[in-house]
Amino acid sequence: MARVAENEMRRWGIATACACVAVALVLVLFRAPVAPGGAATPPAIAPVLVRAAEGNDVAFDEQKTLADPTPLFLPTTWNAAPKGLPRPEPGARFENFGGRLRSGAGDGELKLSLPPPVSVPVTPADILLMEPPSSPLAGFGRAAVALPVLDSRRAFVEIIAEGTGRVVLRQGLADAKPPGDGVWEPMEFLVAVDAAGLVGGVAVKRRSGVEGVDNYFQGYLAQTLRVGQRLAPGFYRISVGP
Repeated sequence: MARVAENEMRRWGIATACACVAVALVLVLFRAPVAPGGAATPPAIAPVLVRAAEGNDVAFDEQKTLADPTPLFLPTTWNAAPKGLPRPEPGARFENFGGRLRSGAGDGELKLSLPPPVSVPVTPADILLMEPPSSPLAGFGRAAVALPVLDSRRAFVEIIAEGTGRVVLRQGLADAKPPGDGVWEPMEFLVAVDAAGLVGGVAVKRRSGVEGVDNYFQGYLAQTLRVGQRLAPGFYRISVGP
């Protein structure tokens, strides 16, 4: 029983010591601030400068310059001052310079070797007189050539044999009347011909961009031009263009 009481007293003693340490730490946190050099120093008072009553006081001027609170990077009467530069009147900027051109080597006047002035032609005829043509006899002995009148056509057809590349037929189609008046591109067809005529009809390889024109020339080649009866047995590539 005495040992239990002794343990209780020991625990209470330890708890009391911890509480005292915690209170001491809290009091340390709330202490009054102290200056880094020890005791707090009073603020410095700017010195009062007094000029001597008579004469030039050099010491006063030097102390005033050293005690000037103006930052050094700002312009003052000691490091910057406006310089009065007279502005020339308009049009008189180069009056102080002479009008003669001189060479850099000596004192003689600069001599410029300029070509003689060139007269500018006024009319086209004057230009031809200044520079005559390189072939003055060009055109002599020539006569007008009568150009043949081309047959009117609405389309042109060219048939090439696939095996040999030989052109079998090339002619204009004056009686062709494709539908519409719009622009259409050249087209290509493939046909196979045997002894009895066309085999499988006319196949379109490249279209013209207008479906009605494609359908029209498919029927025109088979029914009007009759390629199945005009061509020998074989395979052919047919190009039709405007």
